[in-house]
Parts: sequence; C-alpha cells; structure tokens
Amino acid sequence: MDNLLYTNLKELPIVDLAPVYNNGVRGRTMSAPSCGWLLSKVREAGVKAIIDLRTADHTDKFQRKVNNAGLIYHHISIDSKHADARDILASLPDFFQWIDDGDFYIACAMGLHRTDIALSLYYVFHPSVPYDCVPELRGHRKGNVLRCDDIARRLNSIMNALTPADISRLALPDDYREEFIRRKKNLFAINSIF
Repeated sequence: MDNLLYTNLKELPIVDLAPVYNNGVRGRTMSAPSCGWLLSKVREAGVKAIIDLRTADHTDKFQRKVNNAGLIYHHISIDSKHADARDILASLPDFFQWIDDGDFYIACAMGLHRTDIALSLYYVFHPSVPYDCVPELRGHRKGNVLRCDDIARRLNSIMNALTPADISRLALPDDYREEFIRRKKNLFAINSIF
C-alpha cells in the first residue's frame, strides 16, 4: 500500500525518513534549533502528530516547538532497558491509538534504535496489527545484519511484566505467550532478510 505521507515528505531534508505502515513516517527527531522551519513543512505535508520516544533527552522545549507549528505532541519514553516496563505498559494503549490514528511522525533522537523498539512493541502487542504487517527495523543493524538483542530484551520485559489486568486492557487473549513468541520470531525472521 502506498504511503502518501512518505511521498509528500521525501523531498524534505529529513534524516533517515522512512514509511511506517501505511499512514505514518519515521526519521530523526526535529528538535535541533535549526529544524523549526521543518516542523511547519511536515505539517503542510500532512503530518498531524509528532510521537517523541526520547527518555533522558526529552525536553519541554521541543514540545512547545511542535505545538507552535500546529502539530499535536505525544510522548512515550522507550528504550531497551532503562525505562520501567510498567510505565511503558501503562502507556501502550495511548501509543497504539496514536499509531492507529495515522498521519504521524515517530522519532527518537536519531530515529533508529528506540523507534525500532517502539514499532516492535506495536507489532507484537497490538492485537489489531495483522501478522504479516511486520515493521522494517532500520536502526538495529551492523552492516546488513540485524542485532535483535536490545529489541528482544524490551519485548521480553514487557511480556514478563504483563498482568491479567494489562492483558485485558490491551485486548490480548489470556494465553498470549504463544502468540507473543510467534510474532517475535516473525519480526526477527522477516527483518533478517530486508
């Protein structure tokens, strides 16, 4: 399926820009002082919301710039091991809705590692994502070889932290572990051949 948002943005100087599913894009964060004009351009191109995945490098200054450009700002702290799994779990329903709403630009500082983890969480733990809609993991590569340890660590931490209440809130089946393993294996298998 064509990604119109990506088509509209690809002529702009956005580092590591790539389509995400059929309704969003990923790339490097536009938090640098020199990127203020770029936020207005991405809004004109059809982006409605910025999803910021940064943790310790997250600032209110960027949120103000995003809002001043007429965009919606969302934040969820994502990383491979330092962000608390319970905090991430509490944020997943909102995060899934932001992706489902479409017309988003998702980024961490470099638009690579934390973005891969966030998209992996969406694929593995959101029940409405089709099994064959595997996101391309662009940041966790050394040469052309996928490094899946950071992503697996975070996926496993979320699975191990799931409570019955979380399973219900995320609309997952009670026996989700088998599907979790199946999706995680598929995520890594598909990304090993990109």
